[in-house]
Amino acid sequence: MTTASNSAEQSPFQSILEFLNTFRIDRPVSFYLGLFSVLTFPIFLVLLSVDDRIVGGVNTWIKPTKFSISIWIYLWTMGIILNLLKSETKFVNRAEIVVVISMIMELVLISIQAGRGVHSHYNESTLLDSGIYKAMGVFAFAQIPVAILIQKKFKTSANDISSDLRTAIRIALWLFVFACIVGGTMSGREAHSVGVPDGGPGIPFMNWSVNGGDLRIAHFFGIHSLQIIPIFSLVAKKWNLGNKSVTIFAILFGSLNVSMFVLALLGVSIFYKM
Repeated sequence: MTTASNSAEQSPFQSILEFLNTFRIDRPVSFYLGLFSVLTFPIFLVLLSVDDRIVGGVNTWIKPTKFSISIWIYLWTMGIILNLLKSETKFVNRAEIVVVISMIMELVLISIQAGRGVHSHYNESTLLDSGIYKAMGVFAFAQIPVAILIQKKFKTSANDISSDLRTAIRIALWLFVFACIVGGTMSGREAHSVGVPDGGPGIPFMNWSVNGGDLRIAHFFGIHSLQIIPIFSLVAKKWNLGNKSVTIFAILFGSLNVSMFVLALLGVSIFYKM
């Protein structure tokens, strides 16, 4: 049997395993520390079940539980994106270190505050709490210049990937920067809800407000544009949707994201009628 036929008969599961193995070899820092993040998820689930302390209207371990998944996805996504910049080894290595260290520290600090039974965000009640909150702000802010530099590299490098995928990644990175700005808006207001107090009624698990505006929604979708838009570009290529489909989808998705931000600032919940 030829190599070509072996490749053709390869199952989707085998393809994914092969892709992840290549990613592990090429970007071990992102791979293993992303894996560390997701492996804390079951630990936080156990803590959720045995610790009934409430912080901000929800269990104290809800936030690190959500962040363990989000940070895992983010680290692997950024690692995969950076791995496409084959000709920018020095830049990629430095950018990866900044992203990984800042996000793992973010998870550690959120977990410490959860263990103490206090807010991790908008908490300046003591010198320690204020220091932790400010440190988290620095780690989060560091993602902005890194994302901008990465999208600039995709403008001048990564010529071995399709123009549609390059466009998708660049737009996704700009929407990610927008999400970081939304995060800065929350920090400036020292609250994520608008028109209602933080900690009120919300949808299951995500706890997004059902009674008022919630800036976390635009923040969430802006961050995850890093996965959504590039994945759409790959699907569009497979289904032959045309060269402009990626740009159109990205513009629509970005417009929806901005709309959610504006609605939140107006104090309107997108779940109000539900």
